[in-house]
Amino acid sequence: MTLDIITIPCLSDNYAYLVKGAAPDEVAVVDAPEAAPIIAALEARGWSPSVILLTHHHGDHTAGVADLVARYGAKTVGPKAEAGKMPPLDQAVSEGDTGGTGAFAWEVIEVPGHTLGHIAFHFPAAQAVFTADSLMALGCGRVFEGTPEMMWESLSKLAALPPPPRVYSGHEYTMAYA
Repeated sequence: MTLDIITIPCLSDNYAYLVKGAAPDEVAVVDAPEAAPIIAALEARGWSPSVILLTHHHGDHTAGVADLVARYGAKTVGPKAEAGKMPPLDQAVSEGDTGGTGAFAWEVIEVPGHTLGHIAFHFPAAQAVFTADSLMALGCGRVFEGTPEMMWESLSKLAALPPPPRVYSGHEYTMAYA
């Protein structure tokens, strides 16, 4: 079984994602830049998220969390290394931590560089990885907290995922270069 993955444009150039597995409770939101478009996409499908997977602490990835939690009661999962900078987390995760089952099973990959605690969520059975601001079309995110060496190691780790997964990034920057 594959996953249903829905891309939701948010703000001026962000993306959030809905990830739906086979079971009714297998609905994740990956990053939450703002609540309204995410709620609209969920309601249009009759879905209710059980979990919100957060990649890093920047507000353009977390600003909608409180509204989504209040509306749906979803649990929040995010980087342990950034727990003090994030909305309250129900589960703080690090490299190698896992969740979900079957095609909906995910694993955490630490990809510092953009922020020191940035993580990606890899869904191996679906050959999908949610990279937010580490890996994007036409390059990588800005190195705000880490070092270029950290970012290179993170990108190398993502490039080594077998088989090469589909990449779901946190921003739409390609139009800026068209």
